[in-house]
Amino acid sequence: MITDHKRSGWLYGAWALGLLGISSLAAVPGGLVEAAGPTTNLPAQANMVSPQSLKQAQSKGDLNRSSPWTFYLTLPSKNAAGLSTYANAVSDPNSPLYQHFLTHSELMQQYGPNASVVRRISAYLRQHGFQVSETGQMLAVEGTAGQVDALFTTHLAKFQRHRHVFVAPNSAITIPSPLRAAVGISGLVVHTLMPRIPSSLKPALKMPLVRYAPAGTMRPTPPGNTHTSTQNGLTVTAQRISNGPRVPGMAVRYLVTVTQNGVPDQNAALEGVSGPIQGAASVVDSTLTNSAGQFVMDFSLSQAQAVSLQLTVIDTSTHATASVQLPTAVFQGPSAKTTTAASLFGPSASGTILAPWNPASNSVVSAVNGQSLEQQTALHGPASLAVYTAGNVASVSEQDVNAFAQKFGLTPPNVSVAYTGPNACTVATCGQPTMAAIEEEESLDMQMMETAAPGSNIQVYEAGSLRSALNQVVSQDTAKVFSISYGGGEDVEEAYAPGAQASWDLFAEEANIEGITISVSAGDSGAFEGTEYGDMTPQPSYPANSPYVSALGGTEASVNPDGQVNQIAMWGGNIGRELSTPELLSFLSMENMIAGGGYSTLEPRPSYQDQVVPPYLGRGNPDFSLPASVVTPGYFAYLGGQTYYVGGTSASAPLFAGFVGDLTLQVGHALGNVNPVVYQLAAKDPAVMSTASYGNNGVYSVTPGYNAATGLGEINVGALAQALSPRGPAPGPGPAPGRGPGPRR
Repeated sequence: MITDHKRSGWLYGAWALGLLGISSLAAVPGGLVEAAGPTTNLPAQANMVSPQSLKQAQSKGDLNRSSPWTFYLTLPSKNAAGLSTYANAVSDPNSPLYQHFLTHSELMQQYGPNASVVRRISAYLRQHGFQVSETGQMLAVEGTAGQVDALFTTHLAKFQRHRHVFVAPNSAITIPSPLRAAVGISGLVVHTLMPRIPSSLKPALKMPLVRYAPAGTMRPTPPGNTHTSTQNGLTVTAQRISNGPRVPGMAVRYLVTVTQNGVPDQNAALEGVSGPIQGAASVVDSTLTNSAGQFVMDFSLSQAQAVSLQLTVIDTSTHATASVQLPTAVFQGPSAKTTTAASLFGPSASGTILAPWNPASNSVVSAVNGQSLEQQTALHGPASLAVYTAGNVASVSEQDVNAFAQKFGLTPPNVSVAYTGPNACTVATCGQPTMAAIEEEESLDMQMMETAAPGSNIQVYEAGSLRSALNQVVSQDTAKVFSISYGGGEDVEEAYAPGAQASWDLFAEEANIEGITISVSAGDSGAFEGTEYGDMTPQPSYPANSPYVSALGGTEASVNPDGQVNQIAMWGGNIGRELSTPELLSFLSMENMIAGGGYSTLEPRPSYQDQVVPPYLGRGNPDFSLPASVVTPGYFAYLGGQTYYVGGTSASAPLFAGFVGDLTLQVGHALGNVNPVVYQLAAKDPAVMSTASYGNNGVYSVTPGYNAATGLGEINVGALAQALSPRGPAPGPGPAPGRGPGPRR
């Protein structure tokens, strides 16, 4: 299924970027998942893209039948029950098998593909003219588009939905009987899952919009929380939807509604904010206007004060403008950290700005107590990291991360492309807008890894399928941490990608057994991660819903001039309460703007969540959070050679991956699935997590303890590092099911 790349931005006087297949673990006390898994056989027929999406898309015609095409089959394990048992045991701190990881050859010997199934499927495909090759737990099937059409009784076709181009079957596919023994099928759609990065349309410091002045010249603030003005045929209503004052550096939120001659104006956009203030300001707006002519705007100041600024909107079609006085914004409490614009954007930039996260003037590493971890790469050599991307963009992203490293005096990473799949996005297959979004995502991911673990080895896995990429990570077995900033609603993914969840969990189990930690963004659409696919029901994000990955949520923060955190909230604050559900869904269907979270209906509750998630609920998302806001305070980054502010769980997931890479250096070995030990440590030592003050994602609110808005809270990586073993040799091997003692990685 194709979706729009969702964008949001900010301005501070400038625009800027802003389970399945799981067996009983009775033999392994404390195992992660204690539930029997359903069959992994594939159905006789399946939709690979929702019929609704195909109806909304414009057909660009069938692919040339002679065009080469590759799809993938996930192969069942020869010992699926043993695979799940060992994956859970090797991750359980209470198990004698804890962290007794296997090499890839040992993994394949004990739990690799079922040979008889491989033979039957391979023989059938060769009879139909395909070439097959086996890598790890996956069969790559190479042929032509015409052969694929005939095999699945469909036609591969090119479609365009809005600005995005994708290739998919034009009807439900029929899966031949011999192929139904596979666990899953992928590679028939390019491109389904979209990057997470919220980004603006304009680079930093291009449009100064906020005027600074001493407090003595500030105008009186009119009463009320809703103001309306009509000019040039435009009627603008600004409603303050945030209740009460905010700490400086946090956001006051407005809902802006624009009509033109009485009709909702979907062409309305924020033109500017003006007025005298004390200190520095930042503004982030939703950039896209819904069908009711509404957009959301967040406003933040660096100092305590009460202000009412003037908002100007523009109709981008007629260029008519109108202004309205904003209802009063009140900020109370300690000041937020600022810096000079010139220090980040060069001598041509002027003024003082709220300091974004950056290694020089506002270190996110310090905010989460990660200074000692950040030094591990200098002490012990580069960490072994890997990152997923959906397209061939590594060269541009490497230039961006090198510019970032040079800007802040960091040792640049060693970037290499470890795998390029045949269905990775290109301009021809996915279109330039999608490729630009993929490029931005990859650049951000690398810069977040570089922030946490400077000078690391970063291996890039370019593939049209998350599952094929993870299979390659497992098969190559060279990275200790794999970061993923992609995803989509779990219900949608399972409905339109046969065996997606079972396939993912199989590969993720194998990764955990090899000692590979998987860090995944929990999503940027609150409790409604299917909205970008048209599914408005609450659901968490795939693959963050898997119990074998760490699902990273997002926070926003106010940081004082000394670098200490004044306050933490869920990224997006209370937007789930401040907007009605229809209003919230209208924005989430267009843009990434709020930290994701919820409870899975596909994945059972893992045992490491037994003490924090009720038994009637499934796997809870996220596990924990790191800073993710676009503007409170946001991350400074290079995208395509230009400077932006960025955010989203696209930032928190690779940031955590970098810290885990540091941890592997500190303890001297790989860590695998860190969730069980983190949950145990959080229960014993409250200092491991910082609790958010507020937040609501549309369904779930921030509460004491675990919640589906921020998980356990914002992780204090320094406290986590202190709680883990010091650097030194790994403990000796223990017995493993079906094998003798073996080495640890």
